[in-house]
Formats: sequence, C-alpha cells, structure tokens
Amino acid sequence: MDFGATISRAFNIVLKHRALWILGFLASLIGGAGGSTSAFNAPSGSFTPTGPTGDLPPEMQNFFEQLADNPGLILAGLMGFVCVLFLISIVLWVISIIAHGGLIGGVRQIEEEGGTSFGRAWSVGARKFWPLFGLSLLLALPGLVLLVLFLLLFGGSLLPIIAASTSGDETALAGAAGGLFLLLCGGGFLACIGLIYGILAAALQTFGERAIVLENLGVVDALRRGWEVIRSNLGNIILLALLMLVISIVVGFLVAIVAGLLFTPTLAAVFIGVGREGGIGAGTIILGALTFLIVVVVSAIINAFFTAFASTVWTLAYRQFTGASGVLAEPTAPAPLPTA
Repeated sequence: MDFGATISRAFNIVLKHRALWILGFLASLIGGAGGSTSAFNAPSGSFTPTGPTGDLPPEMQNFFEQLADNPGLILAGLMGFVCVLFLISIVLWVISIIAHGGLIGGVRQIEEEGGTSFGRAWSVGARKFWPLFGLSLLLALPGLVLLVLFLLLFGGSLLPIIAASTSGDETALAGAAGGLFLLLCGGGFLACIGLIYGILAAALQTFGERAIVLENLGVVDALRRGWEVIRSNLGNIILLALLMLVISIVVGFLVAIVAGLLFTPTLAAVFIGVGREGGIGAGTIILGALTFLIVVVVSAIINAFFTAFASTVWTLAYRQFTGASGVLAEPTAPAPLPTA
C-alpha cells in the first residue's frame, strides 16, 4: 500500500469538495458536543449583574424564595433539563451516523463519478442509516456489559469499605482491605479488556461501515467482511492507524497554537486590568467573548476538515484492500530473481 499516495489523494479530495467539510462537521457532533466556557469574575466596583449595594434585585430574590418553597419544582426542572439533553443527544447521534455514511458514499461518488454534492452524499447516509445504527449498537453492547460488570464490582467492593469506616472492627478492616484489593485487580483487568475491545471495535466499525455503504451488506455480514479485511491487511492497517495518530497529534498542536495566539491579546488585557484600580472592564470581557467565539469557529472548521480527511483516508484504503470492486485484493507475488 502506498501510504503517501493515499493520504495525498484524501487531502486533495477533501480540499476540493467542500460538501465533505459539512458532512465532517456533522459527523463529529457527538464527539464535539462537549465544550468549555470561560467566565470573568468582575471585582467590586466594575461591571456586575447586582444592584448598587451588591444585593440581588428583588425579582431574583422572589424567584429563589419560590424555588426554596417548592423543591418539587426544582426536581421537575432538573428532570426536564435532563430529558431535553437526552433528546438532543439522540438527534445529534442520528445526524452523526447519517453524516458518516454520507462521507463514505460521497468519496465513492467522487472516485467513480468525478464529483458529489451534499445532498447526494447525505442521501446515501440516510438510506444506510438503519444498518449503520445497528452496527454501532451491536458494537456498543460488549462495552456496556463491561461497564455494568465494573459498576457491580465497584459496588460490591465499596460495601465492606463503608462498613469498616463506620464500625472500626478489625475484621471489617480486613474485609475492606480485601475489597479494595479486589477492586484494584478486577478494575484493572476490566480496564485492560475494555481497552483491547475498544481498539478492536473501532477497527470493526471503521471497516464495517464501509462494507455496509460500499458493498450493500447487512450488519452481521458487514462485521464478517470488516474482520476479513482487517485480518488480510493487518500490517498496513496498523501502520496507517499510527500515521493517522501522528497526524491527529500534529493537528491538535496546531489548534492549540492558534488558540494561544488568538487569546494572547485577551490575556494581556486581563493582566493589565488586574493591575489597575478599576479592575477588568467590560471591554476586556467583550474581547474575551469574541476571541472565544473565533477560537470555537476556527476549531470547528479544522475539526470538520480533519474528520472528513480521516474518513476519506480509510475509505480509499478500504477500496484498495478490496480492489474497489468488493473483492479482496490478492497480495502481489515478488518478481522472480534473475537467473544466470
């Protein structure tokens, strides 16, 4: 396998077809759903949301008093908030699955037809949603089983520890030590199994998704096909995965450097404001918010491009491994040595 040609081809494809960027952004929604926020606590005398005396406005005081008198209202609000977050996560997951299928189908369209569009690629992912969803769910089940086993082990080991801390009995302390040892050994063992399975599941999902989209296979057949491709090209897959890992680390460093450069003026303004009598002003807060927004947008663009690029690399690799026609390419035999 020519790694340089594959990576160069993938980069040129994504650079030329901006529709893949949008699909890459949508595909990374679940992984990038979490975020970070920055808050600037204004010192006394500067911009604050309180009144002149530093007390809360009467409307807010009445609001918090009503919440204190109605704990059920707080519980209902929290449950509603959790339900909304759950529904949003489900929607993002569905969009991400379709976008992953669209990326794979879009690359095939580019390779076979010379071009694609967001609508055409998205329609491929939408048509393959249920088998792609089934594949993700099937591969997630063993991980959930490992998580349940760890929680059971944690709960069973935690009981003697709690009993020992309350009673102070030597027998209870010995049981607590045994429970802690069991937790450490069993937890470490489950963690190792989870790590190994996580790597295997990621590989199976990568090639199983392509078997579903490119070869129109069902979930079980796609898993078999993915395993067949992995087993027949294990060396090339490991080398390509390591190369992609290095590229992702480099991209992460570049994003960090860009973010640091963009935040430099804001940090300088904060240090200057701390040394002044008036403290950090509203202008510094606005500058920080705008900088944060710019960093989020730039990071999203880079992440979308890299997600599309990585998916394209593995799709091109899969097509090479299977001869682009669904038939595993036979390894070429070395040329015979010249005879005298």
